[in-house]
Amino acid sequence: MRSAPAIAAACLLAIAAYQPHRLSAARTSAGSDKQDFRAMQKLAAEKKYGDVKNKSSLFFKAHSESPLVPDVRLILAEIESSPDAAISKYRTVAAKYRHYGRRHYAQHRICEITFLQSKWDALAREAREGQRMGKSAYDGMFGRFLVIALIHTGDYAGAERECRRLIDTDHEYGAMARSLLLLAHILRSASGFSREYIATIRDMALGYADSDAIQAVLYLLGEFYENRQMYDESYSAYFDLVSKYPGSPEAAEASRRMKGLMKHNPRRVSYLPGKKILDTTEKIDIHPEKKLPEEDASTAFYSISVGPLPSSKKAAELKGLLKEFDFLRTVKLRDGFTLYVGKGPDEESALKMKVRLAEEYGINGRIVRISGDGERSYIYGE
Repeated sequence: MRSAPAIAAACLLAIAAYQPHRLSAARTSAGSDKQDFRAMQKLAAEKKYGDVKNKSSLFFKAHSESPLVPDVRLILAEIESSPDAAISKYRTVAAKYRHYGRRHYAQHRICEITFLQSKWDALAREAREGQRMGKSAYDGMFGRFLVIALIHTGDYAGAERECRRLIDTDHEYGAMARSLLLLAHILRSASGFSREYIATIRDMALGYADSDAIQAVLYLLGEFYENRQMYDESYSAYFDLVSKYPGSPEAAEASRRMKGLMKHNPRRVSYLPGKKILDTTEKIDIHPEKKLPEEDASTAFYSISVGPLPSSKKAAELKGLLKEFDFLRTVKLRDGFTLYVGKGPDEESALKMKVRLAEEYGINGRIVRISGDGERSYIYGE
């Protein structure tokens, strides 16, 4: 089953997909270096990469002062099969040749490869480096890569700030649609099916129906209504997605979800959110990142609250450190996360856990009592 983040991730991958570029020779008065460069271009197009590397070595020896040197290095980066080696070669172009017209492109390729490697901390650094290089046609792409990196590291506040900056500065139709879709994903992750989240989805449905983001918008509308048990609206949004965009990844997941809705005998209705939907949607829809097991939700117990933590990554790292405890649960807050550690039947047992955390791990937690009705969990003591 693909989750909403997985659907969004598929869309984000499509957004960041690599577009090939043709290399153009710089002007030079030396005919021999231009001729050798064109020969390497031809060999690269024919995928004779060994010959390209041999000729490049000769080129650097014979034409070390040629303005085409960075172009040759860019060809070597483009044909490199190892991602890390390619990044190293692109970095040489971006860092060493400050006045080279395609250094922004080289930095963009570094970001693309790092994105595909899912190295989110590195991607944030590389995207910021691209932004520091000055104005170029890649500004919006660097911004979106930075937002994606911050989302994956759990820095939703930073991701939202960068995303809103993109929306304010890049008003091109397709770019706006992609940025709004990123913003919706951030709002969904930070505040759940909230009022601002559905308002953003509604704005996209109204203003960006011809963009490449509309498939994701229809899916997210269907998911929102399904969560609210508004099965007619959910079915209708999914139906339009499957019928209008049958080959999309979102349509495949929507088709699967539609089967689960059939037991409710849904009918086709209008599903664009109106004022009533916005007014009745909570400002924040917070829920546990991982639901408590049924026995945990229905039986009161004591635990230790640790946090708030700035990101899901930090929460995961702390869970790894505290893996000796038999109960570890992460709960998502509006701005961060809380980790609940240990499970005891009374305050005395919780106090022992609190002391252990302080003495063995240097962690000062708070004792809380958790109870529930089998569906929702209630936490006292925060």
